Amino acid sequence: MIGNLRPASDAEIARLLANPEEITRFLYGSDANGRDGVVLNRAWHAIHFVLNGSRLGGEEPLNFLVDQGTPVGEVDVGYGPARVLTSEQVRRLAAALGQIEPDHVAQRVDLKRFDDEAIYPGNWQRNGYDAEYVVSHYREMRELIGRAAEHGEGLVLYIN
Repeated sequence: MIGNLRPASDAEIARLLANPEEITRFLYGSDANGRDGVVLNRAWHAIHFVLNGSRLGGEEPLNFLVDQGTPVGEVDVGYGPARVLTSEQVRRLAAALGQIEPDHVAQRVDLKRFDDEAIYPGNWQRNGYDAEYVVSHYREMRELIGRAAEHGEGLVLYIN
């Protein structure tokens, strides 16, 4: 399961919510390659855990990787439907993430605890993952969300 984020205008989000069948083309069509986005790979669940202190749940806006957003219909884009956050939600999220420096994330990475808590993909220690794996993906994600907020964009979140 690979976590992905892609900016979208509020108009694009409204169109996708009204026409969920268009989400596959939006995410994977020929236009998709030129769009900004971040692939979180398998770090998405660890980032959620570090930001929220729990496998699932947490408080808005930091629980966005697992809990927030409006599903784009019932179209399966890999592992269930994509979810969208509006530009207003992204502004709040960017402000919250702006307070959490990558160094703080690094301090909260505990591979043994990830294994104990069954944080996806599991076997963090045995598979050679390290804090930098989580922090580098957090950094890219934080920068993307900051850019989206500056441009007044929302986000499409999906797992494939």
